Amino acid sequence: MNPLQWLPVVAAAYNAGVETWTQGAVTVQRVRGGFNNALYRVETEGGSYACKLCVADGRRRAAREYGTLRLLRTTGLDIAPQPLCLDESCALVPFPAVVYRWLPGVPLGPSPTAQQLSALLDIYHRMHALRREEMQDIPLPEVWFHWFDFAPYVAELHDFLEEYGTWLAASDLDGPALQDRLIRLVTECAQTLMATAVDPGRGCFPLRLCRVDPNLANAIWGGDGRLRWVDWEYSGWGDPALDLADLRWHAALDGLSGGEHKWLRENYRRPEEDPGFETRLAMWDCLLATRWPLLTLRILWSVYNGPDRLRLTRPAVEPGKLRARLIRFIERAEKGTKI
Repeated sequence: MNPLQWLPVVAAAYNAGVETWTQGAVTVQRVRGGFNNALYRVETEGGSYACKLCVADGRRRAAREYGTLRLLRTTGLDIAPQPLCLDESCALVPFPAVVYRWLPGVPLGPSPTAQQLSALLDIYHRMHALRREEMQDIPLPEVWFHWFDFAPYVAELHDFLEEYGTWLAASDLDGPALQDRLIRLVTECAQTLMATAVDPGRGCFPLRLCRVDPNLANAIWGGDGRLRWVDWEYSGWGDPALDLADLRWHAALDGLSGGEHKWLRENYRRPEEDPGFETRLAMWDCLLATRWPLLTLRILWSVYNGPDRLRLTRPAVEPGKLRARLIRFIERAEKGTKI
């Protein structure tokens, strides 16, 4: 069945706010996880499909994901599901939607095996082997979150402090002290970024295909012993040093040991013809180590005050655990970026 024929059934399930919805030969099941979008598994005529409803914003999340899946399919890299359909009309479903074949397997979770870590790193090597100048005939935007200038990142850090820092200071007895620690981290990071001679701009290094989202919940370990990724809405052409840094600092990889992080960093094959890779990596380390406590603070604020922006899923997290993560990430950033 053509996905366009059953998209209205997904819309009915979303509008009803139910976990499971059956209509004729189509069964739709909500798959929980993530903070931004709404994912559904669709079963019909013996086939299994994923339908992701995406927030409609300037990022064009559904189109970005669909474009990357098509690129990977064209290049023959078997590291993602098969794309089937993109619908940005919002006529059949209330949000832009991307449809792909359901990827069987289980998410890695917070404690991957050595074999799975090796497979994860191999995927990064194969992604980063794809260069923009060699793929000019395949349209794909630059990676989200790569702004090719450090100044916007510094502005964002200060914006986070302004929007959520005052709330944090009033939230608990240790709130003012936590706010002060965040202010110091942002000040030091801003000074480092604005004083560096590193240029993250276009033309300073070869752009590679990047994910900029190493959430292990989206890394699916298949029955064939292969690892594949879903959720490519941040992906595009960008700096592989940023992608590598995110493997170190992303909240989803916080459970890895220091030895595992060191193994990933030391066994990553640096791209050829990129002499500035290590100096850019150090700057991305500085930025991401500082940014993740503030991202965690934003989620904590949202738990108490409602979503900070339009989101199709509410975060299912315990405030106490989230606050403990905030403190842990502050401590992690204060220790510096050396692994």
